[in-house]
Amino acid sequence: MKREIPEVSTLTFLKNAARIVKNPLPFHHENFQKHGDIFRLNIGPKKSVIFCRDAEFAQYVLQKNQKNYIKSEIQTKDLVKYVGNGLLTSNGEHWQKQRKLIQPAFHKKHIANLLDTVLEAIRVEYVKIRPGKTIDIFPVFNDLAFQTVVKSLFSSAASQEEINRLQYVTEENQKMLVKELRQPYKRLWFSLSGKLKYHLKLS
Repeated sequence: MKREIPEVSTLTFLKNAARIVKNPLPFHHENFQKHGDIFRLNIGPKKSVIFCRDAEFAQYVLQKNQKNYIKSEIQTKDLVKYVGNGLLTSNGEHWQKQRKLIQPAFHKKHIANLLDTVLEAIRVEYVKIRPGKTIDIFPVFNDLAFQTVVKSLFSSAASQEEINRLQYVTEENQKMLVKELRQPYKRLWFSLSGKLKYHLKLS
């Protein structure tokens, strides 16, 4: 039996635009509480996003039946502007080619050899935490994740200055992409104001 997915109207989306830009999680949580584990958020004419927190559905789409699903325009059109056409943003044959190229990096022996790199990145971030003080943990984990990934991928091939620059560019473009996704009604303004052009030049 086919079940209709509950919908959140475009008007509701626009009414909550300011709080969504600031932090979308409370808005999405409210919709999950109201509609259950899945709902459709209408963000404009003939444009919508489906939100789902059902683990079995995620497994079905990503693992058991992934051949019948493709990446959305968020990845293949919006994200590709900033990171290029690679594993994260492609589908089909190009994705398969990129996946084969990166496969050796995920071999168990190679990952085991990265342990020292990961531990060193953790130590560097750990000493920044001051006992007895309330801090925002997000920047700490954000830096830790970025430093761990970059140093694992590039090892000594990149200097700390280059890594810091890469982190800056990545975070600035991520912020701009989030603005594009959370405020689709402002895309023309982002283009005319030069904000989009500036961030694309950073890439």
